[in-house]
Formats: sequence, C-alpha cells, structure tokens
Amino acid sequence: MTKSYYVQVKDKKYLVTEDDHLVHTGSWDTAIRDWLAGKVGVVLSAEHLAAIEFIRAVYDRRGQHPNQRVIAAELGARFGPEKGTLRFFYSLFPRGVKQAFSIAGLPMQGFCF
Repeated sequence: MTKSYYVQVKDKKYLVTEDDHLVHTGSWDTAIRDWLAGKVGVVLSAEHLAAIEFIRAVYDRRGQHPNQRVIAAELGARFGPEKGTLRFFYSLFPRGVKQAFSIAGLPMQGFCF
C-alpha cells in the first residue's frame, strides 16, 4: 500500500503519495501543478503547459493517457515540426510520460493509445 501525506500549497491542502503523485485527480489546479513540477526540477514553459493541458484533455475525454508520440505530434502541430519529436518531448520531461502525467495530476494506470 502506498503511503500518502498532505501538502499545503498556497491556502489549499492536497493529498499526495510518497512519490509525490496527486491522490485525487479532481483536486488538481495550477498551484499543485507548479508544486509537482518544482519537486522534480521542471521549470514550466509554454510547451510544458501545452503538453500538460493536452494530456489532461485527452484523459478527461477518453479516460486514457496519450502516449509520448501523440503528445509530441500535438506539440509539433502547435509549435512547429522541430518541437514535434520524441527528442523534444524528452527535453521537456526527461523522465518521460510518467513525469508528464505526474505533473498533470494524473495516475499512471490506463496508459494506452
């Protein structure tokens, strides 16, 4: 069983796991997003934010996560072909999709298409 604890960010408490993943995805907001990114040393750029928004939108719509190739294709469509590569995706999220999903406040289960 995974242990969890509360963290206070601004004036709100969030329940996170010992690995700093958000327990209740519905409590995700920009404050916890920024805190989660800071915990893993990611300074959020416009490209990070676009990837996170896309991941959350797909998860909300389909109940599944997009894989890194789908995320990279979305970044390429929004920011140009040089940013639509797996190399660029991994420059944003060096630990891969698990890191991206964590910052997006989503669990790893259901990782699919």
